[in-house]
Amino acid sequence: MCSSDLPALPGLSSGAGERRLRLTRLFLLTTCVLLTLVSIMLARSVMQEWNTVSAALRGLRAMELTALAMTIAEKASFERGPTIAAMGDADTPTPAVQERLAKARAVSDAAFDATLKALANSSRDEHRAAIAQIEKAQAELAQAREKVSRIIALPHAERTAPSSRITREPIDQMFGVIDIALEAVTILSADAERVYPDLTQPLVGARLAAELREYAGRLGSQFTTPIGARQPLGAEERRDIPRIIGRIEELRHLIEVRARVRAADARVAAAISDMKTRYFGTGLPFINSLTAAGEAGGDYGMNLPEFVARYVPEMASIVKLRDTMFDTARTGAAASIAKARRNLHINAAVGVLVLLIEISVFLLIRWRVLKPLLTSTSAVVAIAAGKLDTPLRVTTRTDEIGDMQRAISDLRHTSADKRRLEREREQLIEKLQLHSNTDFLTNLLNRRAFTERVTQQLAIAQRNNWPVALIMFDLDHFKQVNDLHGHAVGDTVLTEVAVIASKLFRAADTLARHGGEEFIALLVNCGEADAEAFSNRVRAAIEAASFTGADGAAFRVTASFGVAAATAADVTDINAFTRLTDQALYRAKAEGRNRVFRASMLGNGQD
Repeated sequence: MCSSDLPALPGLSSGAGERRLRLTRLFLLTTCVLLTLVSIMLARSVMQEWNTVSAALRGLRAMELTALAMTIAEKASFERGPTIAAMGDADTPTPAVQERLAKARAVSDAAFDATLKALANSSRDEHRAAIAQIEKAQAELAQAREKVSRIIALPHAERTAPSSRITREPIDQMFGVIDIALEAVTILSADAERVYPDLTQPLVGARLAAELREYAGRLGSQFTTPIGARQPLGAEERRDIPRIIGRIEELRHLIEVRARVRAADARVAAAISDMKTRYFGTGLPFINSLTAAGEAGGDYGMNLPEFVARYVPEMASIVKLRDTMFDTARTGAAASIAKARRNLHINAAVGVLVLLIEISVFLLIRWRVLKPLLTSTSAVVAIAAGKLDTPLRVTTRTDEIGDMQRAISDLRHTSADKRRLEREREQLIEKLQLHSNTDFLTNLLNRRAFTERVTQQLAIAQRNNWPVALIMFDLDHFKQVNDLHGHAVGDTVLTEVAVIASKLFRAADTLARHGGEEFIALLVNCGEADAEAFSNRVRAAIEAASFTGADGAAFRVTASFGVAAATAADVTDINAFTRLTDQALYRAKAEGRNRVFRASMLGNGQD
């Protein structure tokens, strides 16, 4: 197995496979990083606003469900008034009383149906719990109605006898209906507050208003039996009325304090003021006067329907306060949604603008700075290589780039005056190349450097008990390439083949030009089978490459490969190992070229 985790050997040059970021790649990478960071920040901002919109919409939905549940409590509470009137009417309730009771019951049933329908398709735990409470309240209300029907069927004298408290039982059961319904309200409001916390304050206020409305109704219900029977307040009423009034005043205080602390909306403040005027200014003093009459002897000055007609309308101001709080919540959520959507559009526009600016800056720098810099760098390299005829565009720019290009032009002209030193320079380059590790054409290691490097790699492989593989490959019919296209094209082919091979070999592998069109590579921690497969990938890549001849026509070349492998400890003579690999290469050419031949096959009767 060929491992990709081998340590890079010291001194490897770019020709040996080391990859270095060039200026263009570095600049492109930097630009991409900046664009990515900007995109991430914009995406986070957009996602935040989208989450705000989504939370507000979910919160509004949950709030509407809460409002529906509160409607159940409200309508069931309103039903008590017609119920009380029917039980306190004559032996047979008048058609008007019966119609009023039937209408109130229909309204209550509609509130139950609307709420259950809205919750019917939900699978959320909160909604299932609320549904259970609402269905329980519905069943309790049905039982209370049955009791009311039986009471109405009794003679009026029996219903209203001073010793009879029969009408109190269904009313108390209807109180329980409200308590159960308010449990569902609590569950749904908690869900709305969790989804969208901005709804907490108005929902709490609406919940307090709904509870205040219920206690106001319960306060009125304390007079059902006494007024209907025209008798003084009983012990139960005398005990319960102060308690209920105390809770009413407590709820009023909580609502007013929250309004002051939270700087309530003007509409909420107006609704609170209206409630203070109507219920606390008229309705509650009316109750106090009835309480005094009930404690004095029971002369209330009115019958039960008249009591209901005077007291119930005053409670409408409490319902109005509750609805106003819901309206402010809707308005606030709608404003949040509109703001978030506006921010979404702004962020999207800003994002597009920033990206366009980033791209424009990138293109500007690339065109105005990077491209001229790279062109000038190429010119300097050409001059340093003695190519003094390399065309150089001299700009009229007055900035640093222009100064550099003019300096390069001067350098080229100065170098031309030193042509007489060319021979000495060439002799020196030849001498340096002779001692250099790098093949001047392919930028790969030369044979001498390969031998030195192999010694190092074998030592590393021996310490780690790694297998090693030696690959030699030779371009097929390469002489024809030089004959048909010229040596310059041949050199180009060698150079590009070196590039192809360098990209496929690992950084820790030793790849070198062995001579002419022949290349050699040593792979550590690699067996023969893997080396064969690796060689076939290189062979296929060379075969797939296209080259351009001197006449402009495209042509292809192939290569033959010889592979030998052994444990590092067994490689005591690198020259013998090389000869074995060369024999395998020779066999690959003999069997038709453009193939890989393993040295292990040489001993199987095939040589």
